[in-house]
Amino acid sequence: MFKTPSTKPITALSLALAALLATSCSSGSSTNSASSNTMSSYSNWVNSLSTTGYGVTQGSIFLFSNSDCPLFVGIFGSCFGNNPAAPYIIPQLPIESAFVDPYYAQQLIESTPNGTPTDIIFRLSDHDAMITLVAYPPKGAYFGYQSYVFSTESSNYTSSDPLQVLSPDPARYEIFGSIGNNINNTIIQNNYMTPWNGNMIMYITTSNQTLANDLISQATASGINPNSIFIEPIGANVKTGNGRDADDLVNLIRYAIPQDASAGNAWLNNVASNVVVYKVSNPNLSVTKYPTNQYTSRIGTTELQLQTQLDELAGLLQAWLAAQTPSQTITSKTMEHTTIDINGIPHGLVGSDCIAKGTICAGDNQDTSTYAFSPKITLGESNTLFLAGVNHNLLNNSSYISLDVYNATDAAGVASSSQTNPNAVGFNSGVLTGSAQAVLEELNLYAQASPELKLALPNLYVALVSKTCSIAPNYCINLNGNTLIPANTPINMYERSYIKPGTTTGANPNIMLFPRVIGNGV
Repeated sequence: MFKTPSTKPITALSLALAALLATSCSSGSSTNSASSNTMSSYSNWVNSLSTTGYGVTQGSIFLFSNSDCPLFVGIFGSCFGNNPAAPYIIPQLPIESAFVDPYYAQQLIESTPNGTPTDIIFRLSDHDAMITLVAYPPKGAYFGYQSYVFSTESSNYTSSDPLQVLSPDPARYEIFGSIGNNINNTIIQNNYMTPWNGNMIMYITTSNQTLANDLISQATASGINPNSIFIEPIGANVKTGNGRDADDLVNLIRYAIPQDASAGNAWLNNVASNVVVYKVSNPNLSVTKYPTNQYTSRIGTTELQLQTQLDELAGLLQAWLAAQTPSQTITSKTMEHTTIDINGIPHGLVGSDCIAKGTICAGDNQDTSTYAFSPKITLGESNTLFLAGVNHNLLNNSSYISLDVYNATDAAGVASSSQTNPNAVGFNSGVLTGSAQAVLEELNLYAQASPELKLALPNLYVALVSKTCSIAPNYCINLNGNTLIPANTPINMYERSYIKPGTTTGANPNIMLFPRVIGNGV
């Protein structure tokens, strides 16, 4: 989810030049030893800050899964379009003296084992920082760290916008907009090391460059490798503070598609030991505010040359489905998308745009090319939907693709399918690669395809959505009757394509093609 302070680590070796620049990976110090690359060594250092003028309070971790959606729907009326394929690791920061909104944040208060009240929604003054320590999980397709402005006072805005949405607090707009670039595993690998399998990374989220520099200096002096420290600056467009009028924040850590599912689940089951969060404060330091964060410029490989073949593929599927269900009206529609790029910079449902306008951003993630989404569709008990799209992995536009099904009434994710790019992430997982030809063959449609479509099929995919998956079950997202989606409840679908290989962010959506949804009521 943006530009340079977050695309490179801030290290002690770079402070003489600028706090937003990173040094090379070769520190040559003993900090690479096993003894210092442990959670205990990092935690001990954070706790030692209490002897150098800092207040230090440990928080806790909330592991959000699909089963937690009812809690959030009950408070906010929405589950915010959660990715059903992967849980979210959400730091819960100590409340201390910060204002806790009674309309929505108080319901989310939890206590640590020592009784400290914490909350996933938090505030930070210019004298505060959130320090998040992560012993990285087993290798996966993606790991991202991202803070958001969750809500802001509506009185901050003098002009109205149709996308301004009141939060449960009638005096505040719900924003849920990213504050800057996502600090993902690719950024860490490019600037430090491949982090998987237990390597320690420290994230520092703060609005105060002076405080960040002091923390880096003290960490380095204590033997922490400065290259393992990554700063997430809170820019000047965020209204910092602990009072009622300040913006409140939330942080999401995303871990998707572990190569070894059992190992990934084991890491998540022990997440409270693998991810440790603190609030640290030092009122004695001067304040040097970070400027507003800028988003990383995006590039992409054009997919437009596949438009004719994608249309033909969708047409074959539409005709086949119409023949099977002559009493229904089978239509086809291209998914819309949430962002466009202007000179390579994303706009639309993008944090900086939403913060500037007071509009809803729904937890944007600019590590995706965009969120492509279907209309609301009510899926009958025996109906099938087809999705025909471009396998962005094979066009070098993504490291992995996720297709997700949502309950359209509350934006709760319920089921998904995915595909990794083995050249980018190092392993192959998913059923989308090769699916277009396989489905056409299973439906006896391959012979009807033109020579041009046959040549293009390896770069396309077909997925199905059904409550029974009686057709092409290997490529079908099964809603298991009415188990995941109640009868007569509309659904919609999203496509996410993460991290263009060779870059640190999603591809430019302007030159990409997005899926066709084919079925009754589309």
